[in-house]
Amino acid sequence: MDPPRAGAPLTDFTSPPAWADTFELGGFRLLDVDELSTPLAAADISELAEAELEQVRYWRPGTVGELMFNWWD
Repeated sequence: MDPPRAGAPLTDFTSPPAWADTFELGGFRLLDVDELSTPLAAADISELAEAELEQVRYWRPGTVGELMFNWWD
């Protein structure tokens, strides 16, 4: 995996480390590579606000990971 470049979108994700299960104690769950790689067309984005959906239409992220980590203003 290549290191991230400033201003470039993130496209490569890694699975959470084994110790990430600790976050569940606080009510959090880290997404794994398969979840982040899910095509956005297969994801339920119906709970997003209209302004967020407008951004999705503008930026056209291809995967859940791109949607979550590659917002540009």
